[in-house]
Amino acid sequence: MSKKLKPFLPIFISGAIFIIFVLLPSSWFTGLVNKKTLAENRMSLTDQVMKGPLIQDKLFHHNKQYYPIYGSSELEKDDPFNPAIALNKHNSPRQAFLIGTGGNTDLVNGVELASQYDDLKGKKIAFIISPQWFTNHGLTNVNFDARMSQNQINQMFNQKNMSDELKQRYAKRLLQFKNVHNKEFLRETAKNQGKTDGNYISGFKENQLTKIEAIKSLMNFKKVPLEHVKPVTSEDASWSEMRDVATQYGEAHSKSNQYHIRDKYWKLIKAHKRRMNRDYEFNINSPEFADLKLLADTMHEAGADVEYISIPVNGKWYDNIGIDKDKRQPVYDKIHRTVVDSGGKIYDMTDKDYEPYVITDAVHIGWKGWVYIDEHIVYHMKEK
Repeated sequence: MSKKLKPFLPIFISGAIFIIFVLLPSSWFTGLVNKKTLAENRMSLTDQVMKGPLIQDKLFHHNKQYYPIYGSSELEKDDPFNPAIALNKHNSPRQAFLIGTGGNTDLVNGVELASQYDDLKGKKIAFIISPQWFTNHGLTNVNFDARMSQNQINQMFNQKNMSDELKQRYAKRLLQFKNVHNKEFLRETAKNQGKTDGNYISGFKENQLTKIEAIKSLMNFKKVPLEHVKPVTSEDASWSEMRDVATQYGEAHSKSNQYHIRDKYWKLIKAHKRRMNRDYEFNINSPEFADLKLLADTMHEAGADVEYISIPVNGKWYDNIGIDKDKRQPVYDKIHRTVVDSGGKIYDMTDKDYEPYVITDAVHIGWKGWVYIDEHIVYHMKEK
């Protein structure tokens, strides 16, 4: 080989590998996501779990082992009563599989689940609804850009059994966001009453995204939020014993204030590092209600067995910052009504917004609140 070409050899090799990678079919890579991948990602809360179809595809094909729990930032809090930690082979027939992070509101979760539409019939799922989602503005463009997956949107519109009416509703809603990818496809879908022509992304792009997702699923460099958290109750503890321990745990970790807010978070409030003004929350006319209805209608039409869980906020703290019960209760009631009117069943916890140790800060379920949920979802798992 010429001495002049030798320094460029690594570049040639890298280029050749890249070209081979681009040309290989995605089917060569999808086998990388297997049962072991599911076990390793049960509580990883990575983008590969939330935004990539492969892991959720596999999850719904092995649903007898796992119980998917969709939600938002409450899932990643280091709480020993989180169902991924507290539930075990002695008190639960399945393992919890967590899917969610901060900003995963109704539309984000709706697209995730709708992308699995054809596999949802009869599948048991929990979906946690947070009342602070129901703001003046609803899902923002920033959160849309960060949370929404082109691959999942594409897969959603390719679900064979999903009605044209639902596809039209999703197309119209997605068009409201500034940086949505293929506006022409969405406009045509909306105009043609949900009948799709072509794909949201090209076959080539779908092929590349799928391969990248498969490879990334094997290389999780993100620290798992719950990996260091250990159970604080014995494996054979009853639900009443777990509630007692959770109460004691909450009391021990919230000694600094009268609102039963965990001490670490209270320090941030006192240091003005957490927001005090939440006047934009609890809007009875929030666009979030339409997104919740779209999700609930999708699950009902798909035949999924969803346990909706409506959680409260810390009522004592919200009273203190000027958002009183008279403003909160109509929103709680409308969340409940929206789910039920769409054929869903709901575990409504909003009557517990003044109960100590149900909420660990201003808005996040935890401690005793998680134990209530743990017991309820195990009942749902066993329910025929």
